[in-house]
Amino acid sequence: MSSAAANGGSGRLSFHQFLSEFASGYLDRFAAKLPARRRHILTRILMCRTARLGGHLFRCPECGDGHYQYHSCNDRHCPRCGQADADAWLARQRQRLLLPVPYFLVTFTVPEPLRAWFASQPAAAFDLLFATSARALQDLAANPRRLGGQLGLLGVLHTWSRTLIFHPHIHFLVPAGALSLDGRCWIAADPDFLFKVQVLGAHFRTLFQRALHETHPDPFKHIPSAVWKTDWVVHCEPAGSGENALRYLSRYIFKTATANRTVELLDNGKVRWRYRDSNTGQPKSILLEPDELIRRFLQHVLPQGYCRVRCFGWLHPAAKVRANRVRALLKEKPLLTAQEIQAWQPPLDQDPEPALPSDNTIPPAPKLPLCPRCRCPMQCLAHWHAGTRPPLPWPWPKARPP
Repeated sequence: MSSAAANGGSGRLSFHQFLSEFASGYLDRFAAKLPARRRHILTRILMCRTARLGGHLFRCPECGDGHYQYHSCNDRHCPRCGQADADAWLARQRQRLLLPVPYFLVTFTVPEPLRAWFASQPAAAFDLLFATSARALQDLAANPRRLGGQLGLLGVLHTWSRTLIFHPHIHFLVPAGALSLDGRCWIAADPDFLFKVQVLGAHFRTLFQRALHETHPDPFKHIPSAVWKTDWVVHCEPAGSGENALRYLSRYIFKTATANRTVELLDNGKVRWRYRDSNTGQPKSILLEPDELIRRFLQHVLPQGYCRVRCFGWLHPAAKVRANRVRALLKEKPLLTAQEIQAWQPPLDQDPEPALPSDNTIPPAPKLPLCPRCRCPMQCLAHWHAGTRPPLPWPWPKARPP
């Protein structure tokens, strides 16, 4: 029975259910043509929360019921993994990034003729996109006729459009102001205007052209010359306090383009992918063959170990002194590690500052799952790892008398 039938014949599946139903056939047909990394990622996603990745065997002490709980794949491309990581990342960034200033969301997009090279050498191309777009922002900010200081930038790489085609671009969340070049004052920007996007786009194009020519001369020869004469699209919009923009960016840091959204299966064998038009804001949809939807999904698999989130300027991890100087100028408390807080001895009549969460913080032990029948915490009887056989459940003791 298909998943759609199991859902009462509605034909609506989560994206992970859609992959579970169609990806095995896709692998059978195209495995020989798929890059090894995409093949590995798709295979691992299909094993997510199945016995093949290991798990735990639990027993309820009240009713005696036994339950298996399987491990997640925890791959950043998996549609249903990573939510806890995204929530933890968002909490850390709220503490570290959000300041009492307005914010801007600035988006840099590469022209379509460059996308083939981006797809062929993604790591090098994405590095170049990060470096030149951040440099373009910093160069304009350093100009005394504009701000005359250094920006703090949080950049997040996205590679998809709303219809899931390959469309690499970077979103920068930018506090509306700069740290003066001498580090002595905060220079506030207009909350409704940062830079002229035409000037920013032209400078970004120049930096990218120069860097591509110097670092990758062979691919540069095959880029149409018209690319360097067209306007490069840069979008800049006010983002208020930055909270909503940060929440939007967090959705896709530990997931990929589709997340676990719903896919509608149609009677003609095609699937309907719904999206919201970026120009009008109206809901739209496209009809795709299942294989085409999987192909579009796999376009957004990142190179192994590639970091899609990077910070620049005084938000760079190595610029902690400058970041705390900005916070002091804005009358905000400094960012301190747990070791620094422990070393600092506050007065006896003052409570110590709580430690801010960091990437090295050990997460608390997970709570035991509750029994679906009596909602009582269950006991862990056994566990197994990927590649080994799960323990078979033995006869459970009878439920205790009331």
